[in-house]
Amino acid sequence: MTFHLSELFRKYRAWCPNSDARPLRTAPPVLATPPVTLNPVQPGGGAGGSGRIDRGIKLTTGSIRLLIRNRQLLWFSLLTGLVMIFSLVSNLYLQFISGTALFPGTGLATGPASTAISWGSPPWIALTFIIGLVSTFITYYLLAALIACVSRIHSGQTATVHDGLAHAGQYRWPLFSWAMIWACIGVVFSFFMNPSTMGSVLVNFGMIYGSMAFMACLYVLTLFVVPLLVLANEDLVTAVTGSLSLFRKVWAEILVCFIIYVLIVFVVMLTSLVPMIAIGFSSGSASAALAVVVAYMLVMLVMLFIGSTIVGITITGLYLYGKTGILPAMFEGKTTDIEHA
Repeated sequence: MTFHLSELFRKYRAWCPNSDARPLRTAPPVLATPPVTLNPVQPGGGAGGSGRIDRGIKLTTGSIRLLIRNRQLLWFSLLTGLVMIFSLVSNLYLQFISGTALFPGTGLATGPASTAISWGSPPWIALTFIIGLVSTFITYYLLAALIACVSRIHSGQTATVHDGLAHAGQYRWPLFSWAMIWACIGVVFSFFMNPSTMGSVLVNFGMIYGSMAFMACLYVLTLFVVPLLVLANEDLVTAVTGSLSLFRKVWAEILVCFIIYVLIVFVVMLTSLVPMIAIGFSSGSASAALAVVVAYMLVMLVMLFIGSTIVGITITGLYLYGKTGILPAMFEGKTTDIEHA
C-alpha cells in the first residue's frame, strides 16, 4: 500500500527522475522584447521620389479612367463649359463698353472711343465683381457637386448629378463666401491690369506675368478648400489652413499631375492641329482655312470642358490620399462594387 501511494506521488508530481515519471508540461518562457514599430509601404508606391511619381501617374490616369467608366460626370463638363462661356462673354462685353484693351498691356481696343463705363470707375468695379462672383460661385458649386459624386463612387455608392448638386447645396453659404473672396481678388487683379497705370512694354508684361504667377500660386495653395468644406464639413478658415497643410503633404504629386496634364494637352493640340493644317491650308481656300481655325477652337473648348472635370476628380483623389495616406482603389485601376459602365 505504501509503495502504491509513493508511485502515485512520483507520477503526478514528476519528482522522481526515473523513466516512468511523467515530465512537466509547462509553457515556454516568454522573452521580453522591446516593441517594434512597423512602417508598411503605402499602396501606390513608397515614400520616396519614385513612389510620388508613381502616385501622380496613377492619379492622372485613374482620373481619366474614372470619367470614362462614369460618363454621367460629363454633365459637369457641359455645365462648367457654359459657365466659362458666360464668364468669357461677360468680360469681353465689359471690355467693349469700357473701351479697354483686348489683352492687358496692349493697345488693341475692343470698343469705340466714347465709352459707357470708364475703366476703374465704381460701376466698372461693381460689374467686374458681380461677373466674377457669379462665375466663381457656380464653378465652385459644380466642383463641390463633382467632389461629392467622386466621394460616393469611392465609398461604393451610386453617383448621380442630382445627388452631387443636392449635397453641394448644403454648403452653398461657405462656397458663396469663398467665391466672394476670389471675386475681390479678381477685381484687384483686373484693376492693376489697367493700361493707364503701366509704363513700358517690359513693365507691362512683367506685371501681367507676375500677377498670373501670384494667382496661380494662390490657387494651388488653396486647392483643397472646397473638398474640406464639402467632405470634412470644415469652416472656411479651417479649410484654408487645412488646404495649406495638405499641400505640404502632396505637393510632389500635384507637380507630377500638372506635368502629365500639360503633356497630354500638348499632344492633343499637336495631333489635332497638324491634320487640320494639312487639309485646310493646302487647298488655298480662305473658307477652308477659316473652317480649320473654327474646328481647332472647338476641339480646344471640348478639351477644356472635359479637362475641368478630370482635374476635379484628381483634386478629390489628392485630397483623399492626403487625408488618409492611402491612394483610393479607384485610382489603382480597381472598380468599386457599384460603378456605372
